[in-house]
Amino acid sequence: MRFGFTAFILGLLSSGSYATPPPIHAEPVHFGGKFPVYDLGAHDIEVHPNATVPLPGTSKVHALDVPGEFPATLLLCPTVDCISCFGIDMSIVPHNECFTNGITFQSITINQPSNAGLPFGVFAGPSGCFSFAQIPSVNTCFNVNASGSPFTDYSLA
Repeated sequence: MRFGFTAFILGLLSSGSYATPPPIHAEPVHFGGKFPVYDLGAHDIEVHPNATVPLPGTSKVHALDVPGEFPATLLLCPTVDCISCFGIDMSIVPHNECFTNGITFQSITINQPSNAGLPFGVFAGPSGCFSFAQIPSVNTCFNVNASGSPFTDYSLA
């Protein structure tokens, strides 16, 4: 089933074309030391309470519950360890489209004050919209420079 989901996501994202990116915050945001730091791919991607996909058995939202996924800001960081980042309001980012904001980033994080996790996946990858790695949790910094290719693209699905 995991392969089927991955194949579905890659099929949606592999068109090789970019959509118009949402606006980024012009001033860099500094988060150095706020979040734990991992190399993307080396992080234990078991189920986390703040995962970027629904946890088993928790996909239903009750009518009286206040959604905790927003505000959430995707932070693309030209440096490692999420020291200086450019933010994108995730509530306005369309899903199943590939975006680039002209930023080559070496680390990435999702700042979510509620730490509730997201009911969708967040993906990042090198230029071309053909290869993506999932950002497995919020409020955790992931260095992506170890992948060999600079990352420029992102998508929500």
